[in-house]
Amino acid sequence: MREFYQSLINLLFPQRGCPLCGSRRETGLCEQCSRFLAQAGGEPFCPVCGRFFSAPGEGLCLECLTQTWPFTLCRAVAPYEKILREAVHRLKFKGWRAGVPFLGGLMAASLKQEPAYEQVGVIVPVPLSEGRLKERGFNQAGVLAEEVAGVCGLSYTPVLAKVAETPPQVNLNRVARLANIKNSFRINNPSLVMGKKVIVVDDVFTTGSTMAAAAETLLEAGAQEVFGLVLAAGRTFPK
Repeated sequence: MREFYQSLINLLFPQRGCPLCGSRRETGLCEQCSRFLAQAGGEPFCPVCGRFFSAPGEGLCLECLTQTWPFTLCRAVAPYEKILREAVHRLKFKGWRAGVPFLGGLMAASLKQEPAYEQVGVIVPVPLSEGRLKERGFNQAGVLAEEVAGVCGLSYTPVLAKVAETPPQVNLNRVARLANIKNSFRINNPSLVMGKKVIVVDDVFTTGSTMAAAAETLLEAGAQEVFGLVLAAGRTFPK
């Protein structure tokens, strides 16, 4: 109930001040958040998985050199750290719906900057299980995906469903995450994605296990090609 009332307050009384960190000291994006986003915009990242490099380098990351993903590529707004990490946590765990237009707008800007997305017409959010959705009151990937779809004029198509509850990914290593999420999605209406290029939207990309599982499910259902788009991504090492 606490999350419900917090979400209601956010909707009735939209946040004033900085739309990213929540500071009320300034109107609009504060100086600290402006610097963070400007710096993130210049950081090198892997052109396939979209994760940001932890050391100087260019080209593919070490992981993408040795494996093939079921999605073509993924893009993120900024690294999953500092201000953006806090914003994701406020959205997921405190029902901070007032931040969705700004966060979704950042994702839409990333989408528009990537030429590979030009032929994509369908956006599909990574789903929550029924239990997690009931507990949280909304799907953070869903509200972000809906915002991006509206800004970019794409079709918001929530056809993925979570088959069963799985332990939270946050405390698992890469191998455990892959095993945890494998075969955990199904498609409600395959005809909506069959033969189409699809963007899967999630809040965070860390190991890529969730994005890969969602992409595999969509490809098995007949999607022509799958891309990823997230608000934040972890770090990785260049080749």
